[in-house]
Amino acid sequence: MSTEKKWKNEISEQFIQDYLKSNYRIVGKNRHSAIKPCHWLEQRLMTGRDNQNCYKGVFGVKSNLCLQNTPSVPFCNHQCVFCWRDLQSSLGPTFNVVPDEPKELVNEMIRHQKNLIQNHLPLKRYIENYHIMIKILKYLFKNNKSESIQSVSRKIDASKTKIDRAMVLLKNMRFLEYIEGDINHYCIKKSIKKQIKSDVDIEPLVNNNITTLREIEKVHEESMNPKHAAISLDGEPFLYPLLSDFVAEFKKQKMTTFIVSNGTFPEKIESMEYYPSQLYISLPASNEKTYKKICRPMLKNGWKNIMKTMDLFSSIPCRTVLRITGVKNLNLKHEAIDEYLKIIKRANPNFLDIKGFTLQAKALLIKERLKSSKDLQSFFPEFEDIKEFAEKISNLGNFSILYKNERSRDVLLGVNWNKKKLEISK
Repeated sequence: MSTEKKWKNEISEQFIQDYLKSNYRIVGKNRHSAIKPCHWLEQRLMTGRDNQNCYKGVFGVKSNLCLQNTPSVPFCNHQCVFCWRDLQSSLGPTFNVVPDEPKELVNEMIRHQKNLIQNHLPLKRYIENYHIMIKILKYLFKNNKSESIQSVSRKIDASKTKIDRAMVLLKNMRFLEYIEGDINHYCIKKSIKKQIKSDVDIEPLVNNNITTLREIEKVHEESMNPKHAAISLDGEPFLYPLLSDFVAEFKKQKMTTFIVSNGTFPEKIESMEYYPSQLYISLPASNEKTYKKICRPMLKNGWKNIMKTMDLFSSIPCRTVLRITGVKNLNLKHEAIDEYLKIIKRANPNFLDIKGFTLQAKALLIKERLKSSKDLQSFFPEFEDIKEFAEKISNLGNFSILYKNERSRDVLLGVNWNKKKLEISK
């Protein structure tokens, strides 16, 4: 599909270089699209197991098969205070470059994903990580005392980066723990230590509870053929004028698709010819005043448009999710729950997803963006904050809690979904 519209600008080389430094791959000749492997893709490559998966695993999405992408990386009509983008480099709320053709973008995105996995997330890294984990456990077991990353690095002849990667995984898998009051020193958890009589017991214990070499090889091989496209990386996807055809091209590749949108384009959502497998709409606030404070919209009637999207949400012919991106002491207030419930019932989505915002990259500027004197951590919701908020909404709205992911700080609730259905299909 082509367009005859007159387009104004080109995306600058400086903009491209800034994103390349952050491990993005800019895709397409007009450079408005990008992919980036997420944290969970690499976590999955380390073990191949379901416990190393992001929150999307509940919908059947394996992180190693997920292609995280955007067709509108520089364009958004919001400047959300919790956004991880460099908002100063945003090109604003108007898609003002020639749009690349969807087929070309999808083919290039898949090609780049394969290249990244093969050359930048190589199999040998994760095989080496497996062996380093075993060496670390043997060393800690033999010495019977806590050690820092630096001290372990000196003893087993591996870089601090490699030791850090292995020790973090061992901690996440509950093999290691910090010593009390010191997050720089690790020791073997007592529950694990009880299962080790000698060095010979360590490798089978890792194989049973973390991963095996065969699983690592298998998951890496599988990863070369992505099965899911998460259209959620950066920018507002509905600003890309060929989004419907973009979804269709992924479907031709037999890939499922999720779109995450801010919901300010109800007319575009309603007029899509090809819908994704699942549509997420962000619900950043329970009222217009809080919305303006959090999203700092660059459009008129942003809240009104979101409410229009809520009104058509239940008629959309794909699975639907309302997403509350939680910011402590801002939109995650218990006194706002009644207002949230009115909106949720108005939209009647299949699911409600409550997820803590990610305190990384430019989201670290949240207090400056809010012009607040509060401590940075006062805005960051722990899993307990998310869970408590979700449980209250669940009780008052009579919505069932379907899933909790502590590491992603995410709770999924069923709204218009069969409560007796245990498995959520693709």
